[in-house]
Amino acid sequence: MSHMPRVGFAGFAAWALCCLLGLGAAPSHATTAEPVASPAKPPMHFRYWDWGATPKRDDYQFALLTLALDKTVKDYGPYQLDRVVRSYSTARLRREINRGEVVNVHAGPWRPLETSEDKLPERSLRVHVSLFKDLLGYRKLLIRRADLERFKGIQHADDLKKLVVGQANGWVDVDIYRHNGYAVNDSPTPASLFDMLARKRIDYIPISITDVDTALKPRPELAGELMLLPDITLHFALPIIFYVNIHELQMAERLEKGLHLARQDGSFERLFQTSFAHELQLIRDGSPRRFMLVNPFVPKELVDEHPQRR
Repeated sequence: MSHMPRVGFAGFAAWALCCLLGLGAAPSHATTAEPVASPAKPPMHFRYWDWGATPKRDDYQFALLTLALDKTVKDYGPYQLDRVVRSYSTARLRREINRGEVVNVHAGPWRPLETSEDKLPERSLRVHVSLFKDLLGYRKLLIRRADLERFKGIQHADDLKKLVVGQANGWVDVDIYRHNGYAVNDSPTPASLFDMLARKRIDYIPISITDVDTALKPRPELAGELMLLPDITLHFALPIIFYVNIHELQMAERLEKGLHLARQDGSFERLFQTSFAHELQLIRDGSPRRFMLVNPFVPKELVDEHPQRR
């Protein structure tokens, strides 16, 4: 038995009449629908977290993020990029990154994916490209002015280890200092470190060489009481990488590809050299007292570049 054509009511009547007259099936009045174009895929929306305390560093990270995304428009299409300034603790930041509603990408020190109960787990996707080479591992010391003579007497790392370094809770630096035998107070939040130093609850705060010019900007009232020690430098490997929301695998892949492309064509290096010409010169000039620390927690391939040699 033949199947009745799928037509409207009028088409059915005409078909029935033709069958009765022996004329065969009447032509259907139904038209073939044009294929419906699938809606355009929305651009990838990157929401970069800026914690508001290190403008020079964040300017560079945001520029590098933009560069990597521009390099990959051909393969991944257009993108939307926002810079979200919020003050988050380490724990809150990780929750927000992996919720992905306010921020979904940030830059921070490479850290292992902790699984033990006493460690805060890192569940974000890691983009395994070092953004600063070795630069952020160079630290100057913020001290009390009244302790200047005391610090002038420090000649060896063991002398410094007798004092207490202040670091914020959750910072990867804490494990590095403790691994090297330094005494650490890691109870404060970043905002409270300055007060703890002024009140003699800690003896010094290591400040990244990229932030020395603005170290006391958040607390100008303490400028008469605190100072940066000019001639002691600490150094350890501290690769900084991008972290992306755990559900945005394609975003992470895009960033990694874009960063590699920027390295290959030299635009990554040009941005780095332009952004940190002053800091790189400070490293090349050297420091009378430089104490080296070991960072055993990072992959070797992320710490094989040394800006001081350039």
